Amino acid sequence: MHLDELEKYKDITIQAHDNPDADAIASGFALYSYFAAKGKNVSFIYSGRYKIQKTDLKMMIEKLDIPIEYRQMDDSYIKGLIITVDCQYGAGNVYKYKADDVVVIDHHQPEIATSSLKSFEIASSLGSCSTLVWRLLNDAGYSVNDDIRVGTALYYGLFRDTNQFSELYYPLDLDMRDSLAFDRSLFHQMRNSNLSLKELEIAGIALIRYIYNSDYHYAIIQTQPCDPNLLGIISDFIIQVDEIQTCVVFNQLEDGYKF
Repeated sequence: MHLDELEKYKDITIQAHDNPDADAIASGFALYSYFAAKGKNVSFIYSGRYKIQKTDLKMMIEKLDIPIEYRQMDDSYIKGLIITVDCQYGAGNVYKYKADDVVVIDHHQPEIATSSLKSFEIASSLGSCSTLVWRLLNDAGYSVNDDIRVGTALYYGLFRDTNQFSELYYPLDLDMRDSLAFDRSLFHQMRNSNLSLKELEIAGIALIRYIYNSDYHYAIIQTQPCDPNLLGIISDFIIQVDEIQTCVVFNQLEDGYKF
């Protein structure tokens, strides 16, 4: 897929998955910048039950002036094209709005039938959707490093989605990391603002109350209600314990459970 194929659309809505993380925000922002530069009527949205809460993500949005908007889950019809980033249209982690046409840009394993899509690019081998979008922008002749805000967002998206670069395996991920121009001072601020004091308390209580099965080397941890991204942070931490090979972190919400 080439981005110039999508330039025929006047109205373009870029949609991140519900409870977006840094990679989803970065990917959507980079695409927003590209289509805005092409003079398109472009918007960047997310939906779901909760608005963005994490400290580093709110800082990212504010400092980089990212125009992402929360939209209620309703029966709205979105005119023109929807591009889902870091997720797949109709999958369980993204609210499904109706639209004229749909394009998927993602780096996870395929979750949906793609026959009904206008176009798609799913690169499951990549460490982040930011890398995939970076490649598409380069293929389209868009100079990412001309806007340090975009470069900083993509760099941070890759950083967070690869467990602080510890899970970089694919050469294209390394190429993007090494070539991006980014705001180092802001990057360090965001990196060091991953938890609020309240989230630290939630994580600490949850870790103390872990359940461990020594026969099968797994851990189960229940947390208080919190931003879903905190579950991933706790899980990344607990899986580093030498005796633990598998872990499940979850909490109970008003209408079910989040794993």
